[in-house]
Parts: sequence; C-alpha cells; structure tokens
Amino acid sequence: MATFDIQVNMLLVLGECHKNYRRAAAVFFERYQIRKSPTTFFNVEKSLRENGTFAKRTRNKTKPVVNEANTINICAAIALNPHISQRVLARTSGVSRSSIQRIMNNQKYHPYHIVLTQELLRRDFERRITFCNWLRNNVAENNFLERILFSDESTFQNSGHVNRHNMHYWAVENPNWMRAVPFQHRWSLNVWCGIIGNYVIGPYFFEGTVKSQNYYNFLKYDLPVLLEEVPLNVRRDMWFQQDGAPPHFANLVKRYLNKKFRNKWIGRDGPVNWPPRSPDLSPLDFFLWGYVKDKVMLHPPTTREDMKQRIRDACATVTPEMLTNVRNNVLIRAQKCLEVNGGHFENLIN
Repeated sequence: MATFDIQVNMLLVLGECHKNYRRAAAVFFERYQIRKSPTTFFNVEKSLRENGTFAKRTRNKTKPVVNEANTINICAAIALNPHISQRVLARTSGVSRSSIQRIMNNQKYHPYHIVLTQELLRRDFERRITFCNWLRNNVAENNFLERILFSDESTFQNSGHVNRHNMHYWAVENPNWMRAVPFQHRWSLNVWCGIIGNYVIGPYFFEGTVKSQNYYNFLKYDLPVLLEEVPLNVRRDMWFQQDGAPPHFANLVKRYLNKKFRNKWIGRDGPVNWPPRSPDLSPLDFFLWGYVKDKVMLHPPTTREDMKQRIRDACATVTPEMLTNVRNNVLIRAQKCLEVNGGHFENLIN
C-alpha cells in the first residue's frame, strides 16, 4: 500500500473512531496489519488540517552564499552590535548560518569571552593611579621590586574551585569522567603566603578565622622564622605589602608595622597606601593563588593535613624563572593601569 493510501485510510479509520487516536491505531492495525502509533494519527490529521497536505511544511531555507555583498552586510552588522548572535544575523540578513560562519572565519572573527573583575568605586581610580606612579618611579632604583614582600591570605575549601579547563581525559570514547563533591561535609583552611624576589614565603596556616590578634602574632613571631631563608641583605632593605583587609587595619598591627618596617610598608593607612579593590595588581591574586589551587584541587583532598601538604608541595614547584615573569607582569600591569586612568585593564593584557 502506498504511503498516500495509508494516510487516507488512517484518516478514514480516525473518523470511524470519532477522533479517538488510541482506538484508531488499534483498529487500523487489526484491519490492515500495519502498526501506527496514536501520535502518528495525530500528526497526519494536524498536517492535513494546517498545511492542506500530508507533507510537512518546509521552511524557506536560505541559500549558503558567501559573496562580497553578504560579507559587507554581515561585517557591518557585527560592527554595529559586537554582541549579536549568528542566529539573529541569519534571521535579519537572510544569509544562512553556515555562510555566516564562513564569512566570520574568513574575516578572522573570534568569539572572545567576557572577563569578570572586581568592581571599582569612584574614589578608587585616583588611588590606583597614585600607587602605580609611585611603583613605576621607584622601579628605577636597582632591584626595587625584588625587595618588596607581597603578601595575602586565601581560603582553600575541600569542595572548592577547580579549573576544569586544565583537566583533560583524552580517549576515543567518552569515559564519563566525574568527581564526587562533598557539599555536605565542607571544611576550609586559611592560608598566608608571600612573594619576595625569587622566594615564595610560606605557606602559613591560620587556625580558624584570620583576626587582628592572630594576624599580629603571625607578623611578630612566625613571619621572621619564615623569612630566614631570604638573604640577610634583602631582609634589611625589605618592604612589606598587605591589602586593606580588616585584620590588617587594626591599630596593633599598624603600630607593629610602623615599628618593624618604619616607612617601608604598603597597606591601608600605611606610609604607601595600597589601593583597595586591586587584586589585579597583587602577584598573589593574579598568579600564586590560582596556580596553587589548580594543583591542589586536581584531585579531591581527603583531610586537612592532606590539603596542607598539597599546598606546601605546590608552593615548592614555583621556580625563580616564574617569579621573574611575575615581577615583569607587575610592571606591565602598573603601566596598563595608568594607561586606562586607574580603571580595569586585565581585559587588555594578552
């Protein structure tokens, strides 16, 4: 029986069954020994009712044409709205998506992704400019950057950040790779690290939350021990940097820094002010923490001690060559910050 005859008979049977699709499917199979589902009966009736034919209505497909006129139109539309999607371009231009893709490839367009960064307040711009100018002016002094101890704290969680872009499983077939994340059994470590010259100082692990008293105790009793591996001539002429976190701003901390480093410390209300909301200028933020966390979280940590050891091991893999690049990056970032008048610049760094 031809397809057209089958569909005609399906409609006749459907009429006999008073549009009961399930009953029509059973009667049709009993009469013609051809199995059709109730959904098929529904679709045949719908197609005839809406299109006047048993065939489905076909969309008007645009022809894949790549020519000079289409190229100019597509490039002009992108110039007017760089966020426009290929689907919208195809709908508004009448050019097929495959042609649009070829045009965009020929014109070297790439789908760059947005960079998320720390929001700046109005008064932050001037502070960032002041600091970057100070840094750039002092860099002329021999090895100045190598004498700054950049420092910061970070929280490591057992279910924390994993950079999945750095995790691969090459295989011919999908291995269905997965990781169980212990959302109901979370714990964390508060870690301090520093960078000076070609040395990573630390890590140092705080017990519990970082507060002014235990941060002061760390500066007074633990930091000198951590710095013993740094040459004495570097320590004598060392600058200390910290951000404006509340524990760093406590009076007892500032009094100690004024006594220990005199006019050679950088921070909130210090001899040199660290600009707030500026992780893009801190080597710990733009380099070390991401580097260490990617290594630590490559496999899920089992215990706090396991995580501590992983952090120590990751810090130990940082090489002097890497830190030289980091110092160069500090200067590049300071210059970029000045070029944009203290605004965001990370999206401008290649």
